[in-house]
Amino acid sequence: MGSLISLAYFALLISVLIDIILIDESRIKHLGKVTWIFLVIFMPFIGSILWFAIGREHQSTAPSSLPFGAPERRAPLPSQEVSTTEAEIAKLDAEIEYFQRQEKIRALEDELRKRKQLP
Repeated sequence: MGSLISLAYFALLISVLIDIILIDESRIKHLGKVTWIFLVIFMPFIGSILWFAIGREHQSTAPSSLPFGAPERRAPLPSQEVSTTEAEIAKLDAEIEYFQRQEKIRALEDELRKRKQLP
């Protein structure tokens, strides 16, 4: 029975250390990553409990504020992706036209400068 408790205790220690090492720095609260590692190594049981209780910021897997059937939860339909692509193409076409007009304006300005210099 004692070896089973020791094994569970050791598994808890290893899992907490792996969790601390692999977690993103932005999700750690109150102390730095190295400090949490030392806390768990020197006080394994209390440090592990503190880590899971106050040391890490837990991520929610699903947005809790959205109702179950909300359209935001569904994957986009292919027709929505096409309209987005079409909008991007239209935007690029407008940008091309703008730059072509700018080039035409520059060419006309250069021609006007040349005409002023001739007489």
